[in-house]
Amino acid sequence: MSFNAADPSGAGGLAGDISTLAAMGAHALPVTTSILLRDTAEIFDHHAIDADVVAEQARNVLEDITVAGWKVGFLGSAEGVSAVAEILSDYPDVPLVSYLPNLGWLDEDQVQPYLEAFRELILPATEVLVGNHKTLTDFLLPDWDSERPASARELAVAAGEHGTRFVLV
Repeated sequence: MSFNAADPSGAGGLAGDISTLAAMGAHALPVTTSILLRDTAEIFDHHAIDADVVAEQARNVLEDITVAGWKVGFLGSAEGVSAVAEILSDYPDVPLVSYLPNLGWLDEDQVQPYLEAFRELILPATEVLVGNHKTLTDFLLPDWDSERPASARELAVAAGEHGTRFVLV
């Protein structure tokens, strides 16, 4: 089951998750967490789906389908993060891959609550954390002030302190 944004460009979000899962021979169970307003170059805005609606989408499917893995992308809001984390907590033995996107396009007042919720609620349940180097450095090592970039190992150690076993940069 994939929790992610609807991306009309098809470049990422649920469109990317569905394509990736299908290429691996898996049946995707897409849960929409947000609707992105974007073109192929940038995101202009988004509309988060109400957290209760996100949870209801997932719980309805989980009533009659067994999930073998979770994929978390952009969850729309801190409330969306909380709703998804509650569902994940009911299935602690199902592996979770979490993608942390660059949130530079998100309103400043939304970024910090989102990242705090992600750090507290999603990261400890994450088996594999995926993201670009800058985003993961800013998130995992916010006080990094060395002139050299953080190594992949340093990012992995920082993620491990939150319970995440693997990092893909």
